[in-house]
This record gives sequence, C-alpha cells and structure tokens, in this order.
Amino acid sequence: MQQLRLFWAVNLPVETKRKLSGVQLKLRDISCDAKWVEEENLHFTLKFLGNVEVSAVPGLVDSVKAALAGVPVVTVRLLGMGFFPGPARPRVLWVGLQGELGRSQKIYELINSAHLAHGFPLEKRPFSPHLTLARLRSGNGSETLVTKVNEISHEVEQIGSLKIKTVDLMQSELSRRGPVYTPLAKVELTGR
Repeated sequence: MQQLRLFWAVNLPVETKRKLSGVQLKLRDISCDAKWVEEENLHFTLKFLGNVEVSAVPGLVDSVKAALAGVPVVTVRLLGMGFFPGPARPRVLWVGLQGELGRSQKIYELINSAHLAHGFPLEKRPFSPHLTLARLRSGNGSETLVTKVNEISHEVEQIGSLKIKTVDLMQSELSRRGPVYTPLAKVELTGR
C-alpha cells in the first residue's frame, strides 16, 4: 500500500510569505547553526498526521469538511517572534499569532476530533499557533540570534492581518534539499 506523509495547515498569502522571508533575511547573516524554512514552505501546522495510506485520504478530507461546515473565516495578526523551548536553549525560532485565537483553537479542535474515527489519537499538547522560521541544530551563535530577534521582533507585527479562509491537507516529501510541500485538498471556511 502506498503511503503519503501528510499534515493539515493554514497556508499563507504570497505577500505575507515574502514579508516573512524579508525578516528571515535580516537574521540569516548571523553565524548560527540554523536551518531556515524556505519562503514557499512558510505555513501554520494544525495537525501532523505522519504516514497515511493513500486510500484513506478521501475519508480524511470528507471528515474535515463535515467538521468545519459552517465555521467562519478567522482573522489573525502575526505577533512577534520567540523560541521553543525558550531563549536560553533555543531550538525553534517561531512567529506567534494574535486575534481570533479562540476561533483558531476551535478549528484545531474540530480537525483533531475529526480524525478520531480514522484511528488518529487526539493531540496531547495544548494548541500553540505558531509559524516556524528556523530550526537550530546546535547552540552555536544562538545568543547573537536571540539578541537580534529581540531587536527586530516588532517588525513581524507590522506585516498586518491575515484571513484564514481555507485549511489545506498537505503532502510532505523529504529530500536532501529539504521538504517539498504539495497541497492535496482544500477545505473552505464558509460560515458567517
């Protein structure tokens, strides 16, 4: 049986990706051991599924369509930058969200629940909406990166608001040059 590596995501408008890439550019000249997320791959992950049988994909999409029926468009704004697990031992550089987070949380919960019938467990971690800009492979240069991030974090807030109108089922194909993401299905938010 053929399997695909899948996740549900909110893809960003091209203009927002371009602006975030500009923020990354201001940080890339710092000598640190980071793997930067490519501009075309910038997104918010809602649920990572892992390897899924191709035959299960239509059922997953139908379940999410049914779960999100009537859910309205959500407006959010990008809110600064931070690190997981924290600035003392940074491993992931992220951009946060503000705005209609309660509605974003609801979308996450509905998608999460829609997968129970397909054998996927509920996420145990609390919902923490963020967009990954880079992954740090070691602590080399991380102090300088943290300092620079603190200096320019406000620039992310100037990017503006986003309307989440769709949720996409994405395929992730791993390669030596990094992951390649391909949208397989789009579920529109149609409520008022």
